[in-house]
Amino acid sequence: MTPELRNQLLTIIRSNTSEMIIEWSKFFEPEEKELQSRHYDDFLGFFEECILEGLDLHSDSAQTMALFLNRLCETIGEEYFFNFHNSVYSCYLKFPIFNVLDRNDAFHYPLALAITSFFESMTSRIMMSNLHKKREMVLSTTRELEEREAPLSEISDGVLMVTIVGTLDSNRVLMIIDKVLKRLEEDEISHVILEINAIFDMNTEIANQIIKLSNAIHFMGSMAYISGVNANIAKSLTHLGISLGDVKTFSTTKAAMKHISAFDPAP
Repeated sequence: MTPELRNQLLTIIRSNTSEMIIEWSKFFEPEEKELQSRHYDDFLGFFEECILEGLDLHSDSAQTMALFLNRLCETIGEEYFFNFHNSVYSCYLKFPIFNVLDRNDAFHYPLALAITSFFESMTSRIMMSNLHKKREMVLSTTRELEEREAPLSEISDGVLMVTIVGTLDSNRVLMIIDKVLKRLEEDEISHVILEINAIFDMNTEIANQIIKLSNAIHFMGSMAYISGVNANIAKSLTHLGISLGDVKTFSTTKAAMKHISAFDPAP
């Protein structure tokens, strides 16, 4: 932006602040006007700083403006911000300025181009920031869910415990198998305890999935054990006529560890 354009825009902004706030308030319902007028007044203060730096998108004032708009997005809500009159809230901020420029016979292409480029960049920056936050949230949630799928903990040297919570289906057991086998590849694990105490609805499908998991552990050269077989689980397995094959079962992890210590004095 040339010094002439900058000074012209500064003069217009400083001389017509009240008029631009009134123009902005026309986009809103009566009960919204007061609050939105305050938002626009704050915006004009930040915008004036940006003009002083020539609407340079890399300037400190532009960074501050981006932070302000992001906070405003959070304040009024993303749904409202990104669906404002079939557009984006920040895109509309320039229209009261254009209106006043037009009334003062100061609306011309170079000035319109500079203002439009600035606001389009601000809007794009907000959208990218919002997208980045959502991606980070999805990744964080995915990592958390993966961790909850079956927390792994090496409770003793060479002894890995896999805690299974909830129900097991084919997709979930494949994820757990991948997770356990990867750990077995990376570390020297001789014994794996499958803790199933938190499985509240034992049935044939779940029992079959547990057997698949124990078989996969055996194929990697490690011993698999099942702990947490409480009275309810034992009753369910007996009632359904389900066998867990040759996998040794224990009521507690402590009992499983005692067996492992006797089997392998230095696991």
